[in-house]
Amino acid sequence: MMKFKVAIAVSVVLVGSQLAMEPIKATPVPNAKSAPPLQPPAVVLGFAGIAQLDCVQQLEAGEYRCARYWAEVTHLLKSSVYRDVESQFPPHLQRQLAIADQSWAKFQTQHCQQMTQRLRNQPDFPLAMSVCLAKLNNDRILELQWGGQIITRQSRDPRFESLLDQLKLRNSSVQRQWEDYRTQHCQVEKAIFPFNNLRLAECHQRLRQARLEQLEDFFAAPSRGLALFRGDALPGIRELNCVDGTQIGLNRCAVYWSQMTQSLRSRILQDWLRRLSWQHGRAFKNAEMVWQDYHRAHCDELVESVKEGSMAPMVYHRCLAKLNNDRIADLKGIAAYEPDEDVRSQLTPQQDKIQQLWDRYQAEYCKFESQFFGNPTRTKQCPTRLSQARLRHLKEMMNVR
Repeated sequence: MMKFKVAIAVSVVLVGSQLAMEPIKATPVPNAKSAPPLQPPAVVLGFAGIAQLDCVQQLEAGEYRCARYWAEVTHLLKSSVYRDVESQFPPHLQRQLAIADQSWAKFQTQHCQQMTQRLRNQPDFPLAMSVCLAKLNNDRILELQWGGQIITRQSRDPRFESLLDQLKLRNSSVQRQWEDYRTQHCQVEKAIFPFNNLRLAECHQRLRQARLEQLEDFFAAPSRGLALFRGDALPGIRELNCVDGTQIGLNRCAVYWSQMTQSLRSRILQDWLRRLSWQHGRAFKNAEMVWQDYHRAHCDELVESVKEGSMAPMVYHRCLAKLNNDRIADLKGIAAYEPDEDVRSQLTPQQDKIQQLWDRYQAEYCKFESQFFGNPTRTKQCPTRLSQARLRHLKEMMNVR
């Protein structure tokens, strides 16, 4: 019973923190009939949010915290995409979009609370709220991308009506919130594509299919649990699958990726610092400060050869994202890459200085691991484990040049 109460309390905090971050203010929508035709928003990324983080699959004490990370970074990405889309709309459509987003937030809260209750007797129960929030955030990210043939869901499925009846949700508050959201969202889409008579119907069908998948997960939850991915995965956040092949689109995808990995790394660092003693915390901070110096210097040097070109933001932010993921791997005590050939003999004078920063980081962090874990095997493996990532950084440097 106590476990249940604690999980519900954490769920309320999670939902509250999400709602508090939503960049919306709902106000009445004026008559928009006289508004000029709109261009579709340029945020045409083609990815469906952030894939399940590798640490969600770990059946250990840290699993709860890691599931929360997934909910937080998907929320951050959703908010970033929302702001980019909103900034391209005139005021009357910004207000319409805000009303739709308010309805969606209420629907998300109620749906995930019901999912959590439904998994009360399952091993996945402590993760239910975080995982549900993350999955629905990913759905919303996909729905905010209006341009092109991005959303490839199946056609209408008659199972939708049957599931509503079996789950007794047809006249429920959560279903009404979803219907309000669908109405408002599709009105925005209709305004963006005023000359496409089929667009409104397609929008309703597309959102209905997303809701069907949510209902199917909800229906199967008591017997299947959360159906989390249990295979191998690299640490951090994998690169976003951006189908917009223009350089502007690739640059924007890289910036999102960089922001999300930075957010995840920061959250993991905060959790580390909260559980370290003063002595260990000081050693940990020393290693982190040296790593940050290396992080900036390496990516500045990497982008130097293309800094005048249009691809510079993409190269720079991909570098930041990859190094953030490598630092996350360091914090988890695992190697991000397989051993690679040694390319240190190809260092330039500038890279010699950056290598010195890396060597300092490696020494400081391995010193921290030795003090904190006191495990001779881990202490011995630390330099080799960290060097694997550095060799990959150097190889990418050679490729850019």
